[in-house]
Amino acid sequence: MTDVQPGAAGEPGPFPEQDRYPQDVPQPVRGSAPGTGPDAGADTGAEPRPPRRVAFLDIARALAMIGVVLMNATAVVFSAEMAGERDRTLLASAVDTGLALLMSGKARAMLMILLGVGAVLAWRSAVRRGGRPTAVMLRRYTVLGLLFGVPHLLVFDGDILTHYALTALLLAPLMPLLVGGSGRRPLFAALMLFAAAPFAEFLLHSALGPHSWTSVVVHVPQTLGFFCVGVWLARRPELAPGAEDLPSRLPVLMLWTGLAVHVLGYGAMFAADAFFPMEMGADGVPVLGDDGMPVVPPGSPLLVSLASTLMGGGGALFYLGLVWWLVRRGRTASRALGVLAPLGRMTLTVYLGSTAVFLVVMGPLETAVPLLAQYGLAVAYFVAALAFARLWNGWFLLGPLEWVWRRLTYLGPVPMRRVGRAAVPGQDGADGPSGPPVSSKPQEGAPR
Repeated sequence: MTDVQPGAAGEPGPFPEQDRYPQDVPQPVRGSAPGTGPDAGADTGAEPRPPRRVAFLDIARALAMIGVVLMNATAVVFSAEMAGERDRTLLASAVDTGLALLMSGKARAMLMILLGVGAVLAWRSAVRRGGRPTAVMLRRYTVLGLLFGVPHLLVFDGDILTHYALTALLLAPLMPLLVGGSGRRPLFAALMLFAAAPFAEFLLHSALGPHSWTSVVVHVPQTLGFFCVGVWLARRPELAPGAEDLPSRLPVLMLWTGLAVHVLGYGAMFAADAFFPMEMGADGVPVLGDDGMPVVPPGSPLLVSLASTLMGGGGALFYLGLVWWLVRRGRTASRALGVLAPLGRMTLTVYLGSTAVFLVVMGPLETAVPLLAQYGLAVAYFVAALAFARLWNGWFLLGPLEWVWRRLTYLGPVPMRRVGRAAVPGQDGADGPSGPPVSSKPQEGAPR
C-alpha cells in the first residue's frame, strides 16, 4: 500500500509530470461561477472535479530546461575552440557570451524555484488524501537520485539531478515548518540559507577538496534556499485555484526585483576582483594552487558565492516574473509561450535525452566540433523534442521517464494513456489567453 495515491496533485521536483491547482487551498470568490467558491474542491464525498493545469509553471519549466540544455551543449563534449584546434570567430564568441549572460546560472535557479513550488502542491495533495507526504517525498527523490541522477553523473559531471535529489531529501523534513505559519516564513528561511551559503561552500570546499562530485554537496545550502523561494511562491494567493484572472502586481514586482538583485550580483562580482585580487608571481602570471586555480584571498570565494546567488536568483525571478506577466496578459505573447507548455510537462525525459543525443552525435567528434555547431545541435534537438512532446501529450498522461519515476515512487499501477485523445496543448485554444487548460476527465486513479 502506498502512502499517497498515485493521483496526488502537483508532483514536486524540477521535473514534475503535472502541476495542478491544489484542490485543498481556499479559492477566491468569483461570483456564482460553479466550482470557484471557497468550498470548491472540498472533500464532500463526491467525485472531485478535474484538476486544472497551471500553464505558467509548464511554460517556465520549459524555458528553464532550454537554458540548462543550451549550457550543457558545450559542456558534454569539448568543442574545437576549447581544445585549441580552432580559433574562435567573432560570431561564435558573441553567441557564446550572449547565451552565457542570458542563461548561465539563471536557468538552474529557475528549476530550483519551480521544484519548491511543485513540492508544496504535492504536499498539500498528500495531506488532503490522508497520506504521509514526508515519506512520499523521501522515496521520490531517492528514486530520482539513484535511478536517474547517479548514472547520469557518471557520464556527465555537470549533472543536476543528483544534486537536486540530495537537496530535496533535506527539504522534505522541513516542509511542515515551511508550509505552516506566516506566508513569509519560507522567504526568511531562504534569506538565512543564502547568507550562510558562502561560508558553508568555503568550508565544504576546504574539507572535500577538488573533486568532480564536490559541487553535488557544496552548493546544497544555496539550492535549499532557492527551494524555499519556490515554497514561498507556491503559498502566494496568486497561485490559488481560480486566481489566474485576478489582478496582481506580483509578476511585475518579481520582474523588477529580480533585475535589481541581478545587478547587485554583478556588483558583488566586481567587488571580489577589486578587493581580493589574484596572487601574482614575479613574472606577472597568476599563482596557481593545487587545484589548478589561481590563488586568491579567502574573501574572494565568499563574495563570488554571494554574487552567484544574487545573479542566479535575480535572473530567475526576472524570467519567472516576465513569463508570468505575459501569460496573465493573455495576448499574442501568451499564445506563443503556450506552445512550449508540452515541453515543460516532460522535462526529465528531455533533459536526459539531450545528454544522450549530444554524446552519440558529438562524442566521437570531440575536440573537432565547432562551438556554433554545438549550439546548432541543441536548437535542432529542442525543435524535435517540442514536436515529440506535443504529439506524446496528446495521447499520454505522462512522459516516458516521468511514468517510470512515478511508478517507482508510488510502488503501484500508474495510468499512462488518456481515456480519450485530448486536444494537444497549445492547439485549439488549449493554452490560449483564456487561462490554463482544463484537463479532460481522467480515468479512475489517474494522476490528478
